[in-house]
Amino acid sequence: MSDPTNVSAAEPAPGNWTVTGIQTAPSDDGRTRVEIVIRGKVEGVRDRGGGVDQLRFSVWDDGLEMDFKIVDIPLGRSGTVTVRLGFDGRYAIVADGIGIAITAGSEADGERVFDLDPFFPDTAP
Repeated sequence: MSDPTNVSAAEPAPGNWTVTGIQTAPSDDGRTRVEIVIRGKVEGVRDRGGGVDQLRFSVWDDGLEMDFKIVDIPLGRSGTVTVRLGFDGRYAIVADGIGIAITAGSEADGERVFDLDPFFPDTAP
């Protein structure tokens, strides 16, 4: 993740994207979970096969991709998407915060459309 933007969950993310997140406190069994919601406007402009454009939404922690979703956007269509990502465990074991990335296409190493690192989810009581 290369963008030096430092945004907490209470602040708006740069660009046309809104990122919110929460890290739950340990439950009775000691488990924690990080939940992220990314919301923004999309437009299908490049045919990546089957008449759809694609964006890959991912969350990274300590250099590892923890979760991702690929969203198909019909060509010539636009709208708002809401993507939920998450992973079990705590973030910031090695590095502060987590990284949020949106890339064009279906591969993690595609052209970056959006990059937010570090992002600090709120902590649930």
